[in-house]
Amino acid sequence: MPRRMNNTCLFILATMLVFSALLCPAVNAADEDGGITSLPEILPGKPWPERRQEIERRWLEIMGDFPTEIPALRVEMKEVATSNGITRFHVSFQSEADDRVTGWLLVPDAAMKQPTPAIICIHSTTWGSGKDATIGLSGRRPVDPPRDPQVGAAYGLTLAQHGFVTLSIDLLTDGERIDPKHRVMDTRPFYEKHPDWSIVGKNTWDIMRSVDFLQTLSFVTPDQIGCTGWSLGGHTALFAAAFDTRIVATVSNGGVLDWYRHADAWSRKPSTWTPWRKGIDAPTSSKKLEARFGFKTNSGPYIYLKNFRPFIDDPSKRVPVDFDSLMAMVAPRPLLVISTEQEMHRHKFFPKARNTLDIYIDWQDTAGLPSVLRARQQRLGYAETLEYYDSQHGMKASKIERDFQEFGAGDCFSWFSFPGGHAFPGVTRRLTFAWYDRWLGRTLY
Repeated sequence: MPRRMNNTCLFILATMLVFSALLCPAVNAADEDGGITSLPEILPGKPWPERRQEIERRWLEIMGDFPTEIPALRVEMKEVATSNGITRFHVSFQSEADDRVTGWLLVPDAAMKQPTPAIICIHSTTWGSGKDATIGLSGRRPVDPPRDPQVGAAYGLTLAQHGFVTLSIDLLTDGERIDPKHRVMDTRPFYEKHPDWSIVGKNTWDIMRSVDFLQTLSFVTPDQIGCTGWSLGGHTALFAAAFDTRIVATVSNGGVLDWYRHADAWSRKPSTWTPWRKGIDAPTSSKKLEARFGFKTNSGPYIYLKNFRPFIDDPSKRVPVDFDSLMAMVAPRPLLVISTEQEMHRHKFFPKARNTLDIYIDWQDTAGLPSVLRARQQRLGYAETLEYYDSQHGMKASKIERDFQEFGAGDCFSWFSFPGGHAFPGVTRRLTFAWYDRWLGRTLY
């Protein structure tokens, strides 16, 4: 499977990010984070393809390698409901030989008439709702009513209402993918099966398989697939975009893109590696989470990156990669990072943004990586560009092409901050619509 695409927009954008609930205790400042430090630059001094290859290798040393065996999808798809011009399908497909991804596929009526861009929507941390929360069927738990629309948690629905096909999947340990013998957000059964992998690698792989699935659908434009998410979903969307170049455009909202957290959060060390068992072990709850959310979670532990543990146990070890390098791996494909103002400050986003922006601004198309020039030519509006500059300025298509080659990808990376708390409010939803309209080529006016 392939691994998939300052002048700069001073009016847009800033960021960084809080995971959510179980994955997100309070985040400390850099000098209070347990001593975790990372290499400060994105491997300068080499051509970008070589640097990117080295960065990918370093990330995979922490994440673990992806599977080498790719099973047939064996798609199951059932129409569930039609409402307000959108048809909802329940879908599932094979991720590994013994594991299936479950999801809600929302298809606007217009997509049935001509192929339409699609967006994979990744849910935030929930306690059993998973994909249901992403399309407004429930709150954090299946028994909870949908969250206040002002929070914006139902982006799988709002993006479909805007005209995109959306696929909202359950991440492993949530939604339909909670092992019935265990509990929500407990990753220990996964690590018993895959001791050298990570849940972030698994989530990334499942999104790669989601791209495989979407590309089989006649009503989806196969080379116009995006990815987005909020909180845990925003974090996961960035990893997916970095490792799957078929993802054309990405919006990461409120996902922690930074090592500066309570150190143990990245690689919790459970008191036992024996998973909790339903009907045998007594339910448990974190008093901190119960006070915060108002219910007993009976969840966890969510061991995010098992191989990260040495950097916690020995603070003198320098982490070989940081999140600027992960963002840079997305280049030259469009990436928009959104967060609250406080998250942007807390996660020290701007130094990472500066490093990432250098890669985008200096971009030159190269073999083996997506072409930003070709992407511009394929999106809506390119014909209008040629017509306007020919008629108004006497510029020929050959000059426009040369100009765009020099222009690079500087406008393909942006960020946006907003006041208030951890959410996906209206201003950020409208910006997300515009980002995908521009880079997935859905509408011009």
